[in-house]
Amino acid sequence: MANPVSWSNEKKRPLVLPALQPDLNQEINHSELRRLRAADLENYSRQTEYECGTRILVGLKDYVFDMTAVKDSLSPGGDFSVYAFKDISYALAKYSAAETDTLIQGYNSLSSEEKGVLDSWVGIFLTRFPVIGMLLPAE
Repeated sequence: MANPVSWSNEKKRPLVLPALQPDLNQEINHSELRRLRAADLENYSRQTEYECGTRILVGLKDYVFDMTAVKDSLSPGGDFSVYAFKDISYALAKYSAAETDTLIQGYNSLSSEEKGVLDSWVGIFLTRFPVIGMLLPAE
């Protein structure tokens, strides 16, 4: 299995992650987190239209992360802009930056190996990006 931290998109540019913060999300109170669906993330994108200072959100497995720390990579024209305001579970499990893979919500159709890759990504994100909500399954 490839190391998710060293993965890059088709342009061969790595996604530079913020410094490791092991206790960043240690005290998550799941009952207090906002419940969001992938459609809510896309609506937030349309409402804010990447205004200066706007948070960039992504869904990954059961979480919604604030990805503003890597805003340059996720903003329009950025190497990973295809991920902004989407459920990226399927795409990351497949090591894909293809737009079509960001449109597939959820992760039930993944193989056990791909689910392991997805779990690795979740672990990485939990130590680098704040959790601001819980991602609900598509209706």
